[in-house]
Amino acid sequence: MNTIHPTAILGEGVSLGDNVQIGAYAIVEGGAQIGDGCVIEPHARVCKWARLAANVRIGSFAVVGGEPQDLHFDTSTPSYAVIGEGSVIRESATVHRATAPEGATVIGAHALMMASSHVGHDCVVGDNFIEGCFAALAGHCRVGNDVFVSGGVMIHQRVRIGDGVIVSGNSASSMDIPPYTIAHSRNSLGGLNLIGMNRRKMPRADIAEVKSLYAKVYANAAARKNALELIAEGAAQTEAGKNFLSFFETEGRHYLSPFSGRA
Repeated sequence: MNTIHPTAILGEGVSLGDNVQIGAYAIVEGGAQIGDGCVIEPHARVCKWARLAANVRIGSFAVVGGEPQDLHFDTSTPSYAVIGEGSVIRESATVHRATAPEGATVIGAHALMMASSHVGHDCVVGDNFIEGCFAALAGHCRVGNDVFVSGGVMIHQRVRIGDGVIVSGNSASSMDIPPYTIAHSRNSLGGLNLIGMNRRKMPRADIAEVKSLYAKVYANAAARKNALELIAEGAAQTEAGKNFLSFFETEGRHYLSPFSGRA
C-alpha cells in the first residue's frame, strides 16, 4: 500500500509502484514513473521526465529530472533522468535530464549522491557510484562502476572516469581518469587505488596484473601509445587488466598522467 502525505502534490498521469512513500509537500509531476518501494521525502521534486527504479530514496529538496543547464536547450525536448535500483539521492542533490531527444541521464544501481551534489545532463554513471557533498559532474560525463567522487570535486564536461577510481576531495579534472587509479588536486594522478581494489575483493592475479600494466603504460609520457602496444601484444590476461588497457583505446582524448602535461 502506498503512503502519500495529504500535502504532497501528484500530477496527472504519475505512475506509482507498490509500497511507495511520498512525504509532505513533495512534488511528483505528471508523467514521472516511480518504482516499487521508493521513498520521496518531504519537499523533494520528481519531475515528469524522471524514471525511478525500485527502492530509490529521494531526499528533501532534491530535484530529479530538472531541465539541463544548457542555454540552447529546447524545453519541449523529450528526455529523461533514470535512477537505478536502490540508489539514494540525498537532500538538495540534483540530477538533470538529457539534452538529446529521447536521451537519458543515467545513475546506476545502488548509488549514493550525498547532500548538494550534482550530476549534469547526459551523464551516464555506473553502479555503486558515490558522490560526496558539493561535488559536481558537468554534462556528458561517462563514469564506470565502483567510482568514488569525494566532496567538493569538480569534473569537467565530457570527462570519462574508469571503473574503481577514487577522486580525492576538493580536486578537479578536465582529463580522462583511467580505471583503478587515484585522481587528486588538479589533473593529477596519484597511482593505483589499491585499497579500493582490495576492498572490492578483486582477485590477486587481477591486482598484480593491473600493477604491472600501470607501470608499463606510465613508463614514460606516451601513455596511450604504450597501452596500444600492450594491447597488440596481448599483454593483459585478466578482466581487470583488459579493462585498464582498453580505456586508452579511444582516440582524441587527454588522459590523466603522473607526468606533467597530457598523456
